Amino acid sequence: MSSETSLQHIRFLHTVATLYHLEGRTQANIAELLNVSRTKVLRALQEARARGIVQITVVDPSATNQALEAELVSRLGLSKAIVVTGNSADPAFTRQRVGHAAARYLEESLPPDAMIGLGWGRTLYDVVHALEGRRDRNVRVIPLLGGLGKIAPSFQVHDMARVVSERLGGTWSTFYVPAIVDSAAAYASLLASTDVSAVTSAWRSLDVAVVGIGNIDLGEEVEMLFADYLDDASRRGLQASGAVGDVCMRFFDAEGHPVDTLPYLFSIELQQLRSVPRVVAAACGAAKGPAVLGAVRGGYVDVLVTDVAAAQEVLRLSELSGRS
Repeated sequence: MSSETSLQHIRFLHTVATLYHLEGRTQANIAELLNVSRTKVLRALQEARARGIVQITVVDPSATNQALEAELVSRLGLSKAIVVTGNSADPAFTRQRVGHAAARYLEESLPPDAMIGLGWGRTLYDVVHALEGRRDRNVRVIPLLGGLGKIAPSFQVHDMARVVSERLGGTWSTFYVPAIVDSAAAYASLLASTDVSAVTSAWRSLDVAVVGIGNIDLGEEVEMLFADYLDDASRRGLQASGAVGDVCMRFFDAEGHPVDTLPYLFSIELQQLRSVPRVVAAACGAAKGPAVLGAVRGGYVDVLVTDVAAAQEVLRLSELSGRS
């Protein structure tokens, strides 16, 4: 076989492999498209694998990076860390991996009759929907903040609380107040209501809180989601204050100190969150590094479920600052 013919053959193998594995075409469709027999297509696919043109990777969804987990626990003082392999080019895939890992941890570690506080966020949404049906826990799920009207499902805490109670077995409390109100009078009036005070009082009796960690660089998608709730003055105030992230819309700086720029919030306060016996946080992506480190330094996280990219960035930032 001449070098030219060999090169043409290799290109043929690559074309067949691309059409089959990347474009999802059938062998019959490829044969018709390239005007060859189905047998030739099948042999080309087999040869493409043998030559290494096609390389198949099978990812164990339960596998974790134990070395990074141990380093996070040792350097940051966490009680537990779970680190999965993500894909920087596919944030949705990474959130699903983190969600799966966090869900398995909760299923294995939640005690019966637990009172669970629940936050919000895109990663937390994947945690909730990765829970498997184990209706034997008799949990009580408490929203940790109010709701927002025109916003994505991942920020609708009530619906997520309902799903958790259905999948683990138990009940959930409603908290039908806005997360943000625009005046002291409206805040005081709502806070005085029986339904609202029942939820805020329950925050003092939580066994576990499950939260997401947001970063101050909200990104275009989340900026659009919050456009009706965070005005320009509030955004500028957060940036000027040195805020790096938030838990349940309670912002904090790089050292974990609370940043109070949104005064009328129906949301658990950071100091109160710190008193919960166990706080499980799920967050992923290298961009979340400063926010995750700030949350840990503030003492708002006991168990961290994250991905390799975020874990490495958190450790890098911790090393740069010379402290945990």
